[in-house]
Amino acid sequence: MDYSKLMSRSWEIVWNNKFLFILGFLAALGSGGSGGSGGRANSNFRGSSSSDFDLPPGTVDNLQTFWAHFGALIIALICLFVVLGVILWLVRLVAQAGLISSVARIDAGEKVTFGEAFAAGTAKLGRMAGLNLLLYGPFTLLALLSAGILMVMAGTAVYEEVARGGNAEGIFASLGIFTACLIGLACLTLPLLLVVNIVYPFAQRGAVLGELSVMDSIRHGWQVVRANTGEVIVIVLLFLVVGFVFGIVSIAVILPGAVLIFIPAIIHLAAGGGSFGVLEIAYVVAGGVCLAVLAGAINSVLVAFRSTAVTLAYQEFMNKSKLA
Repeated sequence: MDYSKLMSRSWEIVWNNKFLFILGFLAALGSGGSGGSGGRANSNFRGSSSSDFDLPPGTVDNLQTFWAHFGALIIALICLFVVLGVILWLVRLVAQAGLISSVARIDAGEKVTFGEAFAAGTAKLGRMAGLNLLLYGPFTLLALLSAGILMVMAGTAVYEEVARGGNAEGIFASLGIFTACLIGLACLTLPLLLVVNIVYPFAQRGAVLGELSVMDSIRHGWQVVRANTGEVIVIVLLFLVVGFVFGIVSIAVILPGAVLIFIPAIIHLAAGGGSFGVLEIAYVVAGGVCLAVLAGAINSVLVAFRSTAVTLAYQEFMNKSKLA
């Protein structure tokens, strides 16, 4: 494979069809970093008595009062964010499928519009969603289950200590052991997640370009990666370099804006300027939104370029297998 030609052709397609930037922006929605928060757990909770964990008097009553006033609002906001997250996830899948379909057509010499690309992506939404759920659903469920158990155990320990005046050392010790087990489980699942991350883009192209079912797409993606392991590894390494360069560019562009927006606010508070007024809060919020949009715009270029390169590489792999 001519990697320089692959990269230059990918950039040429993206630059000459700038609606791909919009699809790239949409394809990045709701895909924020899933990096491990992996804080280290400390299970050394030995103490002479429960007084080592005393909280101010009236804490439980204050929490109950707070929940009575704002519990419904908190639940409503959680539901709103869940619905919004699902919508962004669906839009992201449509945009990803639209990118794949439109790049393949453009490379074949066709003219494609944003509307046609989005419509093509919408037509593949069912397969894209099934593919995403089947490959990433188990990891998501495992993470949610682990987080839920941790929160329940921590909440139970705090309740035993504060409300009942009991000794929660045993619960905290169990919490530390459970956290250590989670870290071990993460070490086992991370290699599998890495394999899924590599197979997934080629499975997507099997579903969109090859009209394969969800299960057939997964098998197809694995076969493509296994038959072209060397080339895939080189492409992954090239993407790491490109991502690093884009990261530097993003920092160089966003950091000055962040300094102009947030440093004056920090200085104002540090100098004892008092609390923020409505105008100051609106300024900071608007500035943060502008920075987020700017970061998304820069990231959209990377997403569109990377998707284009994978699609072109996939087509080259398919042509090679046909010739063989």
